[in-house]
Amino acid sequence: MMIKKMKLAVAGAVLAASMASNAAYAATEQADATVQVLAAVQLSAVSDLNFGVVAASAVGGTVTLAPTASAVPVGSGVIPISGGSAASFQVTQATNGEAIALSVGNPTPLTSGANSIPLSGLTLSNSSILFNSASLQTVYVGGTISLGANQTAGTYVGSFDVTAEYQ
Repeated sequence: MMIKKMKLAVAGAVLAASMASNAAYAATEQADATVQVLAAVQLSAVSDLNFGVVAASAVGGTVTLAPTASAVPVGSGVIPISGGSAASFQVTQATNGEAIALSVGNPTPLTSGANSIPLSGLTLSNSSILFNSASLQTVYVGGTISLGANQTAGTYVGSFDVTAEYQ
């Protein structure tokens, strides 16, 4: 019995020594946590998408505007009479040197009272820019409207969204 007690005491001493020696090898180190916060992106509408004045026809048709500064309406089945320009936008605030992604969507039909004209094919002149506050870039939006046969005369208004966000 004495031998068992002695073996147990020796085993306990060895276990205690091994625990003490593990603690001697422990170390603590500290690391930093960092974050770079970018300025909030701000987008400004400079001009609206304007399909100008068009003449309705008995068969209907489309009017398309390219996403450029000098875009003029191009008709198919209807005749553009005057005016028209692509919409334009500028990112007015962001962090210099950062890439900004742009997207366009959510078009609503152009309406005049109970009458409507579908708006589709929205396109951007640039889908991304490198922001520079000293030289703001203008991004243009073009699109297509589809007039029905004998479209009712009136001034039609619709909308769409342009989104700018960091890439």
